Amino acid sequence: MGAFDKSESPLFFSDLERVNFKTDSGALLLFVLIVITLTAVIQPFQIRLVRMLEGYWSGRLTAFAYRLAVAGHERRRSRLRRQVNAPDSPLDDEEICIKPTSQQILLQREAHRLNVAAARAKDKLQSYPPGDEPVLPTMLGNVLRRSERVSGERYGLQTIYTWPRLYPFLGSKVAAEYDSETDSVDASTNLAVTFMTMSVIGLVAFVDDAWLLSVPVGLLLMALAAYRAAISAGGSLALTMAVGYDLHRFDLIKALHLELPTTPQQEIVRNEVLSRFFVASDTRHAPQRVDKGLAPFSYLHSKPD
Repeated sequence: MGAFDKSESPLFFSDLERVNFKTDSGALLLFVLIVITLTAVIQPFQIRLVRMLEGYWSGRLTAFAYRLAVAGHERRRSRLRRQVNAPDSPLDDEEICIKPTSQQILLQREAHRLNVAAARAKDKLQSYPPGDEPVLPTMLGNVLRRSERVSGERYGLQTIYTWPRLYPFLGSKVAAEYDSETDSVDASTNLAVTFMTMSVIGLVAFVDDAWLLSVPVGLLLMALAAYRAAISAGGSLALTMAVGYDLHRFDLIKALHLELPTTPQQEIVRNEVLSRFFVASDTRHAPQRVDKGLAPFSYLHSKPD
């Protein structure tokens, strides 16, 4: 207990580099207290750190890293699209049949390899925003952005602006699933930030001890595992939001006392108008008047009993 021995001189921060954490339990306890204190100190900034994990970086210091990471994800998305659209084989069936048996076997193996690669690329492509939608510098950010760009857009509804209005009409099972997955994303990202912080502290404390360096390495692996869990939960979140639009988009229309569309084509046109009205309401300093934004609609009120 050298760290708390009154017979010795006080332990200053500069003395930590000479402390043997394997034999001095007091110093080890002091390290644990430092970790807990610093973790509590960064708690108010944790939301900002989580937003960074989601890919929302700002400032001059991160501008270069942001552009570099975005360029990497754009190249990866383009490569995955090429793999998905690649032909199974450069030769058609008739050309393969006239080849020797040994070459046919090789061509069939190559075709199988291309099919497997295309299937894997298709799965990975589901983690990126669709079309030419800009990517973010982190995988978690891209997964969440996809959920914000495809769930309602299939019906002409902009997810970012219509989901908060649709959420109150979700069924209990869908709402519970959405809340659970949102909590999973938040908890996993918070754990990732905490473990990364502890890993950095441990690296500084144990830099001269090869055996104890396994502690920050283990914490870093736990941070990576938590981050991967957040990505997985984000993918499930996108599916749940899509189900919410599939089942309850007309409940939103009814709650607004608007006429229901009678055809898919009419639904797309009317939902696009409705989305533009919501966008203008949420983003403009002077919101758009309803008689201008919803001019094509007619109200439909239920008759009193």
